[in-house]
Amino acid sequence: MRRIFYFTICMMFLLPMAATPALAGEVLDGVVATVNHRPIFRSDWDEAVCFELFMQRKPVSEVTEADRVTALQRLIDRQLLTAQMNGAHSMEPSEDDLRNYTAKLRSQVSGGEDDQSWRRLLASYGLTEDVLKDHLRTELQVMNFVEVRLRPTVRVQPEEIEAYYRNQLLPDLQQAGGKIISFNDVEPRIRELLTQQHMDELLDAWLHNLRQQAEIRTSVPIPALGAPAAQSGASGTH
Repeated sequence: MRRIFYFTICMMFLLPMAATPALAGEVLDGVVATVNHRPIFRSDWDEAVCFELFMQRKPVSEVTEADRVTALQRLIDRQLLTAQMNGAHSMEPSEDDLRNYTAKLRSQVSGGEDDQSWRRLLASYGLTEDVLKDHLRTELQVMNFVEVRLRPTVRVQPEEIEAYYRNQLLPDLQQAGGKIISFNDVEPRIRELLTQQHMDELLDAWLHNLRQQAEIRTSVPIPALGAPAAQSGASGTH
């Protein structure tokens, strides 16, 4: 990922309070983690946090340390999955896919249809249209790769679909006072829902194995990696 630096509202909240003050115009950056000797820079991390907050529509002023740790873990996981692609450029989304996905995002925010308002919103998160596009391209590429890799391995049994309909959907509809929907009408949607759930489980297991096999060094404690933060500023190892 490019090392991109933005002195914006987002960065003012995201840079550690204990950081040494810099002269005007000076950029402070450093390696916060390595994945199989490939670095993740603080600027990458800060930008990823901005992207995560934007996608969640969470105000920058409400960012928490947990948000930052989650963003770093996702960066690490993304590097692990990207390495598995072996340069599979066929998984990259088309320009039409990116435009359609961006249009969908814009339709979900107030004023998103107006170009100037849209750019102001992105800027409030320390993002530009090009940076957003880069993140979306990577996210969609990874999603395409996971889809192709995992979906063929999932088998949802008919009795599993019936059990979900009987034990989950019907009670929920009755509790909400909604109209009862026939099994045949919702069977395809339940099948897809369960398929996605199984894919999530497989992805979690796959990422766990990849983390176990990788050499990951980080100066930040990430519970999911099972490794503490490094001591005295040195990098921790998992």
